[in-house]
Amino acid sequence: MGLLILTVDRQAETLVSYLGSVPSLPPLFQSNVKTIRVQVVDPTGNPMNPYSLVDLAGYGLRASVGDTPTGTAGGPTPLALQDTFVWNAAGSYFQADLALNTIAIDGFLGAAPAKQAYFEINLTFAGNRTTILQTIFQLKAVVDELTSVAPTPTDQYLTKAECNALYAKKIGLPGERQVYTSASGLHQIEKGCNDDGSEMSNPS
Repeated sequence: MGLLILTVDRQAETLVSYLGSVPSLPPLFQSNVKTIRVQVVDPTGNPMNPYSLVDLAGYGLRASVGDTPTGTAGGPTPLALQDTFVWNAAGSYFQADLALNTIAIDGFLGAAPAKQAYFEINLTFAGNRTTILQTIFQLKAVVDELTSVAPTPTDQYLTKAECNALYAKKIGLPGERQVYTSASGLHQIEKGCNDDGSEMSNPS
């Protein structure tokens, strides 16, 4: 599970790049479980340090993935939802795992390789909801669904030059020698044929 760091400027209600976060939401993949860290900031007006982290102790956070929102009550139902983010007081961020391995996501993608989806972040406090981010991103299908085994590799055929370099010939050319190396690699024996027909052997 890779860590995705998001920083939301709650005044502009947009993602910004700050303390290692991404400036826009990257594609997310069907069936993955993504660890998401959410930082919320306010602009400072200082170009040297443009944002300050907001202390949201006591707040809750919800992140959802969905189809195109409508004003109709009750719909559309989120394709994925995380509503149990944990607040880290030392780092001033929320963090949790967002499960994208839902039946709703499978049905939303269907046979398509990717679809545009909505990503939304809401702060909650005393039963009230404040939407601080809604953005579109690409929800992608995966090639490997962990249901298949690796395909069997096809045979590879060597060229004549590769065969000559790799294998000893059944009948060698005039003057050719064969060298045999010991298991330790420290010694070798060269075998060949002398011009008088006798065996040539040179240990080393």
